[in-house]
Amino acid sequence: MLNMIKMDLYRMFRTKSMYIVWIVLAVAVLFTTFMCKTDYDSLNKEDAAQQEQFTEPTAENINVGMMVTLPTEPGEKITVYDIFYANSQGKFYALFLVIFAVLFSTADIGSGYIKNIGGQVQKRGALIFSRSIALAVFMALTMTGAFILQAVANYIVFGDLEWGDPKAACSYFLTELVLHYALVLICMAIAIVLKNNVISMVISICLTMNIMSIVYGLVNSAVRKMGIHNFQMYKYTITGKISLLPMNPSGKDCFLALGVACVFIIIMISASSVVFQKRDI
Repeated sequence: MLNMIKMDLYRMFRTKSMYIVWIVLAVAVLFTTFMCKTDYDSLNKEDAAQQEQFTEPTAENINVGMMVTLPTEPGEKITVYDIFYANSQGKFYALFLVIFAVLFSTADIGSGYIKNIGGQVQKRGALIFSRSIALAVFMALTMTGAFILQAVANYIVFGDLEWGDPKAACSYFLTELVLHYALVLICMAIAIVLKNNVISMVISICLTMNIMSIVYGLVNSAVRKMGIHNFQMYKYTITGKISLLPMNPSGKDCFLALGVACVFIIIMISASSVVFQKRDI
């Protein structure tokens, strides 16, 4: 198992697409920071009575598409945590993570290398576990790097550096780390089951764009017809938890989000392993 993990880590760090994703993410972080400054400056020029106050998203007001809303109140300094929260809640980072997850998960299948390594292991399902470890390393490096890049971008754009509430930022960051990892594993499972980069990529991107909220709405309607009211499917999904986790999460918020994430992580790894073990390669 250790050798398989080393192999996947080596393969990941030798993959050009990973560095391309990181470069594009770095440029995008700097660009979005400039845009945040432009939007914030324009809001501060308006009459205070006409300025809209930031409201955290709920299961009822989630729209299709990617929406990044800055939580900074008028007159306050924009912190690193403010923009990181806005990008994370809008699934901006998730978009880059799922793209690489699909490319990495199917790289050895598309090249035919899986035929060589698959015949040398007794349980092919273990290859999925090692792949999930490699993706965990990639995801942790990407999210941590994104936070550091955001700090650099804030200093470049605003000329100073405000971090925000360290306790809230730490709780939010760690919880979102696990939630994003669960989303990465969902996309990995989709790619392994479908064995098609294009279709898997489209589905994964649609997940980050809240396209599934249309399906969730139909499920909510069906459940309400059964007599169960106030049910929101979005609250029990990974994309829903990523969007709905508050900026100052309580212990209960973090616990519920981590619970949903752990369930999906276990299911995705188990399902992918079973499919990969039984599939003829």
